[in-house]
Amino acid sequence: MNPMHRTLLRRGVWAVVVASFALSAATRAQPAAPPRADAPTGAQVEGETWQKRGDAAADYSARFAGRAVLITHRGRVVYERYDGGWTASRPHMLASGTKSFTGVLAMFAVQDGLLSLDERACDTLDEWREDPRKSKITVRMLLNLSSGLDPAEDTIGSAGALRLRGGRLLRGDGPRVDDKFAAAIAVEATGEPGARFVYGPSHFYAFGALLQRKLEARREDDPTFPATVRAYLDARIFKPLKIDVAFLGQDAQGNPNLPGGCFLAAREWAKFGEFVRLNGAIAAPTEHDPGAKRQLLRPELLAQCFEPSKANPAYGLTWWLPGNAAAAGGDAGEADLPLRDRLRQRALRAEASAKIKDSAGNDVRVWMAAGLGKQRLYVLPDHDLVIVRFAENGAEGRGFRDAEFLGRVLGVE
Repeated sequence: MNPMHRTLLRRGVWAVVVASFALSAATRAQPAAPPRADAPTGAQVEGETWQKRGDAAADYSARFAGRAVLITHRGRVVYERYDGGWTASRPHMLASGTKSFTGVLAMFAVQDGLLSLDERACDTLDEWREDPRKSKITVRMLLNLSSGLDPAEDTIGSAGALRLRGGRLLRGDGPRVDDKFAAAIAVEATGEPGARFVYGPSHFYAFGALLQRKLEARREDDPTFPATVRAYLDARIFKPLKIDVAFLGQDAQGNPNLPGGCFLAAREWAKFGEFVRLNGAIAAPTEHDPGAKRQLLRPELLAQCFEPSKANPAYGLTWWLPGNAAAAGGDAGEADLPLRDRLRQRALRAEASAKIKDSAGNDVRVWMAAGLGKQRLYVLPDHDLVIVRFAENGAEGRGFRDAEFLGRVLGVE
C-alpha cells in the first residue's frame, strides 16, 4: 500500500470514530421517550391487585352467607364490597366480636392506674374473698377466660340477649337478668382458676363489675373521671377513635353488654382495627408531617392482649390468635362441661388451630376479633392489613374458614 492510500485510510477511520462519538452524544442528549398513555402506573397495578384479591375473598365470603368485606392497607381502604342487600352505612351485629374491646379497655385501665392484670379480683369484689376458688381469680384470668367461672350462657349469655336473624333483632328465650354485673359475681366457680379455657360471658360481666367499682373509687378522688364502664368505653376508645356506635346493648342497670352487644358499620369496626395495627396510636396528620400519629395507649400494654395464654395458646386477652397452637387448649378437663359447651370448645379449637399462610408459604401473624355467624375483624400487623367481614348467622355460613378467606386476601393461589 502506497503512502497516499495509507493516509486516506487513516482519515476514513478517524471520520468513522468521530461520527460514532457524535451520534452517541446526540443519542444521550435526546429526552427519554414518554411512557405510553395506556401503560399502567404503580398505583393502578396495586389497585388491580387489590381488586383481584378482594373479589376472590368476597366471592368466597358470599358463598357462606357473607354480607360485607372491607380491606384497608396502611390505613387506606383498598377494597370494599357488600352483598345480600347490605350497604356501607348499615351497622351489623358484632356478636362476640364485641369482646375484644374489653381487653383493650382493660389495658387503658392499667395505663390509668386503675388495676393490674395479676391482682386478685377479690381485692375489689369483696363477695369472692371467702370462696376457695373465686379468691384465687386474677384480672388476667377473667380476660383470658380461664377464671374457672361457669360460663353462665343460659342466664347472662345469648340465651337471654339480642340475636340477629335476617337483619332483624329478636330477643332470646332465656330469663331476663336486670343486673348482669351482679349476676356474674354470683356465678359459681366450677373449675380451678387458671387451669382451663372456657368460653362464655360470665368472665366479661365479672370484669365489668370489677372495673365499675374501680371507676367509682377513682371518682371519689377525681369527680371528672368517667363514672361508668360505658362512659369509660366512650372516653378511651369510641370517642378518640371517632367510632360511630350504632348500638351497644345494656341491661336494666345500664351495664353494657361487653361479651356481645355492639353493632357497627364495617368502616367503623375497621377504625378499631387500625388503632390496633398502629400499636395504640391514631393518625394525626399535620401540615408539616402528614404521617404524624398520636399515641393513646402505650404499645407495650396493648401488646399484652396478643400474648398467648397458658390455658389456650390460641387466645390472648379477649383476642384470638389463629394458628398460634394446633391444640388450642386440648380436651383436658372438659368432660364435666355441658354437652353444648363441649361442642363449642371443640369448634373453637378447630377454627383457631388453622395456620394462616402468605403467598410465599410463610406463617402469618393474625389478631382476630370473632363473633357468632363468622363476624370477623382481622389485624395482620406484618402485612399492614385490617379486614372486616360480616355475614348472616345461619347454617349456610358454617363452612366458612379463616385460612381460606385470608389466603385469598394475601394472594395465595
